[in-house]
Amino acid sequence: MWTLYSVELQFNDRFAASTPKNPEDIEIILGVRAPSQNSIERREKKGKNVTPLPELAEQVKEEVQAKEEVERGYATFKRDDNGLYYEARCVRAHLKDCANVIAGQLGIKGLKRRLADRVYVEPEKLYIDRKEPDGSETRIVHAMTPRGPRSSFKTFDYAERPRLGFTLKVLNDGVITKKILEKVFQYGEIHGMGQERGQDMGKYKVIKFEKVSRPARA
Repeated sequence: MWTLYSVELQFNDRFAASTPKNPEDIEIILGVRAPSQNSIERREKKGKNVTPLPELAEQVKEEVQAKEEVERGYATFKRDDNGLYYEARCVRAHLKDCANVIAGQLGIKGLKRRLADRVYVEPEKLYIDRKEPDGSETRIVHAMTPRGPRSSFKTFDYAERPRLGFTLKVLNDGVITKKILEKVFQYGEIHGMGQERGQDMGKYKVIKFEKVSRPARA
């Protein structure tokens, strides 16, 4: 039913973190993204577990070692005993985003939805080959609000030229071919992945993309 591809990306420069490290920021973001009661009930009817928001917030705080003294607007990587990691769902979101942009050029209507229904990324945690970030950077952010222009500071951790490996699990029905995936990655190399893409961060090269018989180890 499935075709498996082993993929490895080499980032050209810095790869920026995107998960808040301040506990209040985490709670605010999760609150905004919290599913509706109807959505929760639908997922539960399908047998899918829904983590309560307070429990999920505590889980994220532990994953990023959140601290009250960390300033608002600070972003870092999730981590565990094996080191820093990026989430598979974020890579999948990147692929869907790229597919949506190049669908017209490839002449494939609904490419984003086709890919979303057929392409999955494993394992859930994608380690970026280090225990700690290589550094951090602070920038001034300008935004227009209902009260006029406002400026604030944001700080983010980054990894310098990390590698990211994962397995693509593709439904073997002939809809999403290797050639299509290569085009998606070709665009993704320039588009960039993760936070600070607008600052030319997160660009990468695909250094491995080959069919395999079994997924990579978690």
